[in-house]
Amino acid sequence: MANAGEAATSARARLIFDAKELSYDFGADHPLKPQRVVALLDLLEESGLWDRADLQTSLPIRHATRAELELVHTPAYIDAVRELSKEIQPGLAESDRREQLELDYGFAEGDTPPLVGMHEVTSLIVGGSLVGLSALMGLLEGGSFASAQERPLHIFHPSGGLHHAWPARASGFCVYNDAAIAIAHVLRSTEARVLYIDFDAHHGDGVQKAFYDDPRVMTISLHETGRYLFPGTGDVLEMGAGLGRGYSINLPLQPFTEDDSYTEVMQSIIPPLLISFAPDVLVTVHGCDTHAWDQLTHLSLTTRGIQAQIKLAHELAHTYCQGRWLALGSGGYDAYRVVPRAWGMVWAEMAGQELPAQLPASWVERWRLAWLKVEEEEAEERQAMGIQAGSAHFPLTFADRREDFPQQPRRWEISHTNRQTAALARHLLLSSSLRQAFRTPRHVSPLTGLVDLLHLRGSETPSRSKLLETARGPLLLRDFCPPSMVEHLRADQGLHAFARLPEREWQLLLNIARSPDCALTLAHTPGGEIVGQVTIAPGDEWWEGLDNVYEVAIEVSANWRGLRLANQLLAFALQLDALEDMILFAVGLSWHWDTEGLSMNMYRYRELIARLFASQGFAEYPTNEPNVRMEAANVFMARIGKRVDSRTASRFLSRVMSTPNLTGL
Repeated sequence: MANAGEAATSARARLIFDAKELSYDFGADHPLKPQRVVALLDLLEESGLWDRADLQTSLPIRHATRAELELVHTPAYIDAVRELSKEIQPGLAESDRREQLELDYGFAEGDTPPLVGMHEVTSLIVGGSLVGLSALMGLLEGGSFASAQERPLHIFHPSGGLHHAWPARASGFCVYNDAAIAIAHVLRSTEARVLYIDFDAHHGDGVQKAFYDDPRVMTISLHETGRYLFPGTGDVLEMGAGLGRGYSINLPLQPFTEDDSYTEVMQSIIPPLLISFAPDVLVTVHGCDTHAWDQLTHLSLTTRGIQAQIKLAHELAHTYCQGRWLALGSGGYDAYRVVPRAWGMVWAEMAGQELPAQLPASWVERWRLAWLKVEEEEAEERQAMGIQAGSAHFPLTFADRREDFPQQPRRWEISHTNRQTAALARHLLLSSSLRQAFRTPRHVSPLTGLVDLLHLRGSETPSRSKLLETARGPLLLRDFCPPSMVEHLRADQGLHAFARLPEREWQLLLNIARSPDCALTLAHTPGGEIVGQVTIAPGDEWWEGLDNVYEVAIEVSANWRGLRLANQLLAFALQLDALEDMILFAVGLSWHWDTEGLSMNMYRYRELIARLFASQGFAEYPTNEPNVRMEAANVFMARIGKRVDSRTASRFLSRVMSTPNLTGL
């Protein structure tokens, strides 16, 4: 029996569907089959998970207006779509004009052929996503509700997710970009920050492009690497431009990636990113072409990996977005075996309902016949091409059976490469404090002596304290702060450089204090407010293989700046004799979140960082380290301890100046 919380969630979950959306149909031979949505809804009803007659579980939609379409698409493109939507008229001139429009706007490439009525049906799909997101945000376009408590909290629009459409070009089965238009509408109407996570196997290039320079939208795409799959984009180095630098995140995965590797990459980067971004609403795309049975891609997920995506999205929505979550469908080309089950999991998660173990026998009987027909046609094609058919069957359970998915022969190699990709993304996109608070396993040399240097007597490491008098009152400085101490303190309201909110900044510091290989130094008031911190932690994966290399990060509350607190706090933290056996480095990044609100240009910020660390014996080094090389305003500072042997120092300096292998660290 569902508890009260689950019942409330179920009552506030809505599914958007209009039968007219099924007209988004490129023909029987096209891999995008609208019948997959019919099979989904049939499965939900047969399983008792949804009732189309219950108005409390649905949401009426409408066509998007031209003005709304123009939030993302150019007027000329919309005109072309409208013209190509008409029935073909006889006449040479008319034929020539249509051919030219198809060439100019992406309809002649085969993937997205012109479709009679495509403007009307696609604008309806756009309207569905726009109405859904507007309802979550309390906008007029989302409809009226009796009270805020009756407003939907989770909305699923399975026909949505046409994420490849560009402003002036159809692409990848997509005509109008419903997700981008819905997000653009919210940005125009509110001050909200929107998080977009794309789980489709193909890179979400259209949505990324729409907001590539906008810091109000963070786009995260986990996809099969573009080296082997359409659209060929989505490299880790596509990180945004201008003010949007650092807000486009791409995690390209190796072909045949399995559940565990996928989940590891997902968990290593998404949670720490959200700490900093602090979104107001979540939009997710649940293309299930990541499944091992999908014929258009090469990833090897099962429903276990797909369910991990869904559960993470639900958790993030409630942790950061007050529950506001719009889920869209997108790709999925095993229309009867995979799509209904995967998207059934999305709806069940949103509605707080438990999935039955078995698929309804009546549903299996109906849709197995549809699958067999497709399978026979494809078998004939494979035979004609000399391709040997593999074993296939129609599932009888919601969850996949492990025995149906043998281990990939290159599992270790694939997982290792994916881990390197995630490490590079973390290195480029996460600030030092975030990386230290959300640490990943790291291989170290058995001769490193890591713990001995920072923690001289293990758990009995001596902690120093100092009273510091400032113009704003006394402060207490203490190094090697234990978790029990941090638990009894709180963050000053101006301490939000890395996590945007003081309470989340405090959680970051607590995570760092709990890490056995970090040293946390705090400055706090006698009343218990943390106003500054310095962290010393092992260098991330970029420095793997180098002994005793540590990164130093510093933060001072916006309310306590201008008092030379940073200089005194850093000097106190570095008054350790053991540091002479270490190599310390610090990176000043002009684009990271900790530079927002400083009221200084980026070159002034660079100068400030350089002077601060130079006061403690750090020197600036030229470097090919990718984060620093990308911006002229970035700076790399390092201090090589007096007792560091020359060979170790030489290896460090060689790494600093080496040309990075961006495909594999």
